[in-house]
Amino acid sequence: MRRTMLKELEQSIDRKKAELGYSGQDYVVRNSGEYRTESKRALLRNIARVAAERGEEPPFKANY
Repeated sequence: MRRTMLKELEQSIDRKKAELGYSGQDYVVRNSGEYRTESKRALLRNIARVAAERGEEPPFKANY
């Protein structure tokens, strides 16, 4: 069995992200939202509305 130190794993992941052209923390492919239920869409719209009322950005970007 080969042991991997966390630092080595982190470096390996960073290399793979760089090879794929991803950088920083915004590397997760966004969900298109194509198959979301209407209740989930309504929830995401409400989260965005409440954030806008507070003068803030929603904590995440969502397709709905």
